[in-house]
Amino acid sequence: MTTPVATKLLTALETDARTTAHQSKTLIIDALSGHIVAPEPPPRDGKSYLDRLRGSGVDVINITLAAHSDSFEKTLNMMYHYFNLMSATPDSTMQIETVEDIRTAHREGKIGIIFGSQTGTLVERDISRWTLLHKLGLRVCQITYNERNDLGDGCMEPENRGLTSYGRQAVQEMNRLGIVVDLSHVGERTALDATEYSTKPVIYSHSNAKALTPSRRNLTDEQMRAVAATGGVVGISSFSMMTYRELGERPTLEDYLNHIDYAVGLLGVDHVGIGSDIFESYTELSWTSSTKRMYPMPYDYETKVAKGFMYVSELPNVIRGLVTRGYSDTDMEKILGGNWLRVFKEVWQS
Repeated sequence: MTTPVATKLLTALETDARTTAHQSKTLIIDALSGHIVAPEPPPRDGKSYLDRLRGSGVDVINITLAAHSDSFEKTLNMMYHYFNLMSATPDSTMQIETVEDIRTAHREGKIGIIFGSQTGTLVERDISRWTLLHKLGLRVCQITYNERNDLGDGCMEPENRGLTSYGRQAVQEMNRLGIVVDLSHVGERTALDATEYSTKPVIYSHSNAKALTPSRRNLTDEQMRAVAATGGVVGISSFSMMTYRELGERPTLEDYLNHIDYAVGLLGVDHVGIGSDIFESYTELSWTSSTKRMYPMPYDYETKVAKGFMYVSELPNVIRGLVTRGYSDTDMEKILGGNWLRVFKEVWQS
């Protein structure tokens, strides 16, 4: 499949009209978004993070409860913070546990919050905790976060070993319960094993094409095709180290859109989505002391995300970019949220 080509040159008014229409009417799901609380990002332009999130057009976000080697106890603590948020802001936020919840959030103009994890360490060595976490609302979970854990290897592990026996049990439990298996940050061999072992669609919530940006965090064509073969989706991230055209140069919105085009050309439009990976809660200190150490790279706090899609309020730039690149309204509805909805419906069985 080739990437889309505009059939005519749209006027600025036509582009703005289509952008606004999608922003206000289309179901938009960000499969990996930043924290709303604990910590809460600072206000910008006189607006709170939650207000800017709502104003962007996004309806549903997958938030991170745990990452790295975070424990079961820490995960519960993060859930507690979000339960408090949703209790305090019932008119603007709600928890997402079913596909019908997604439709409700879209219809009522609320931010729907999916509980997700970027690591499988949250169950530690107790397989029964998958059931407990699912009951509390966990709906998406990665196998690993860069490093090795009991389930398999992360993408930064040089040995690139495969899914462990315990990892296979975890995939089986997630399939049984209705938790989406997420393979972002996962090592290539472990990811391919999990893709083959899963009986339900699997996803890369926030990962880009290695063919365009040769980062260890990105995906080979084989990985991308394997996920699409399960019915899954690849969410495209605006993180600089995964989007750059030339290492050291800050990527632009056009570079980000190039990754969408590439994924659509390789997999078809039914298997591509948005997974921004925008965490506005980072401070310069936390970026320098933790994140930058994990990813040796020539990007600082100010250039860590592609220019033009650095803040949640800049999501309309992505919508406008899809319009100008010739995507049809139907294809945009799939990329902006419809593809994620399809996967959630199949895995969550709701």
